[in-house]
Amino acid sequence: MAGLTFRQQEQLFHELAQLARSGVPLNYAFEILSRTARSRIGASLKAVRENLQSSGEAGRAFREAGFSASDAAVIEAGEATGRLDVVFLELEDYYRQLADARRSIISQSIYPVLVLHLGAALLAIPPAITEGGWPAFLAHSLPILGVFYVALFAASILWRLGRALLSRNAAAALFLMRIPLFGPFLRDWTAWRFSSVLSLYAGAGGSLLRAFEIAGSSCGNAHLNGATSSAIALVRAGQSLGEAFRRQRHIPELLERAIDVGENSGRLDEETRRAARIFREKTLGTLDALGQWTPRILYIVIVLLLGWRIIGVASEISNSVNDAVKSVP
Repeated sequence: MAGLTFRQQEQLFHELAQLARSGVPLNYAFEILSRTARSRIGASLKAVRENLQSSGEAGRAFREAGFSASDAAVIEAGEATGRLDVVFLELEDYYRQLADARRSIISQSIYPVLVLHLGAALLAIPPAITEGGWPAFLAHSLPILGVFYVALFAASILWRLGRALLSRNAAAALFLMRIPLFGPFLRDWTAWRFSSVLSLYAGAGGSLLRAFEIAGSSCGNAHLNGATSSAIALVRAGQSLGEAFRRQRHIPELLERAIDVGENSGRLDEETRRAARIFREKTLGTLDALGQWTPRILYIVIVLLLGWRIIGVASEISNSVNDAVKSVP
């Protein structure tokens, strides 16, 4: 996403929110923040500003500058309702929480990763002594570290692939949401984005159907987006919002109830805001649990890898001793 980290995106949207709240025109806000063009934030906003001057649409300008389609859709909602300051604050909060969760996971994983590297080095010392030098040391230590980094790389690729499929293919999104542990996290995460955007747009008094369209396109879940499009078609055919969404399969019950109650009470913005808060708490709770379990999983991996290597080293030493004994006349 425009080459920015979660923390940089948090900073960017914080600054945009502050300027928007002070009544600074968006184009001038981009000019102010892009003055430091050497920074990633400045360079990204310079591209956004150039795109805004040519298109005149903030959401489109962010999308063409390399920001995610979901963020661009959220900004489009803020632009359409005149609440860009609120949208920028929401995005700041969103990326702050993601940055905090990532930092927690990384900080809790540093120690076990160091233990793995130290263990691989210590286990490679005896073979290096008996077999002679650095080539033997590297031959015995690198396989352990190689397995670890290959697994880490594969996990990263699978995560990126999963996110791409989730946002682009409805059938794949439905399949991913059925995976134990991983699926509920994806469902809550995307429902959080959906409910948050919907509450912002509905609270500003914009077109409800347009609010649902933008919420669907910004949530990053192709199944939820497709279900929303089907529900909108049913509403246009004369059904109520609650009834239309109840007819969609695999929609989170909390979201269905929020839409139904919000429609009948005239408080759709409040009900979807409450749903967004609950989905956010569940998402962050899962990330917190991941932060606690990641080092434990790493310790299990370390035990298995080092155990495998200890058996190998012991076998090699035993063979060396046996060969030495046999060579004695």
